[in-house]
Amino acid sequence: MIKYPLSTLALILNVVVALLPYCWWTYSVGGIIKIDDSLFLLNIYFEGQYLYISNFINMILFAFRFYVIAVSLYFLYLILRRGEKRNYLLIAWASLFYILDPVIIYIIFNYIFSHFIQGVTYPFFIIGQESVEFTDSGYQITMLIQSYPTFTYWFSLAVGIINLISRFLKKY
Repeated sequence: MIKYPLSTLALILNVVVALLPYCWWTYSVGGIIKIDDSLFLLNIYFEGQYLYISNFINMILFAFRFYVIAVSLYFLYLILRRGEKRNYLLIAWASLFYILDPVIIYIIFNYIFSHFIQGVTYPFFIIGQESVEFTDSGYQITMLIQSYPTFTYWFSLAVGIINLISRFLKKY
């Protein structure tokens, strides 16, 4: 019998999330810039061309991926062999903070870019697509902003919630 079944499940699911080779969220700014990202993957496209700086960033994220797997497996070992309850909440916090990405982009556009470009109005929270309009040098510019979570993100968020629940339930 497993002493802490929910914590054990949460750690196994952490490993599954870390092994998934898919992005969590997709952003696009007028089709000019497209970013597919997750905690362990970043693909940047400019005018449809893959930017090779993504490869360098992905090497670092690949190492981070295996760090998360190693810590999760070590904590799993502590639960199964020694009976010590351990929780690793990185997936929980990362998946919850991913919801803040559209809010962070809102702050960047409305409070930082607005100092350089007049008339920028960016919607507070975009999941889906919205048109953003601003005026620069007398020209009206409209961009289509797309921001989509993927199925992998929703799975990661569910795993994060399981992690949080297992953290607060002492017996599980």
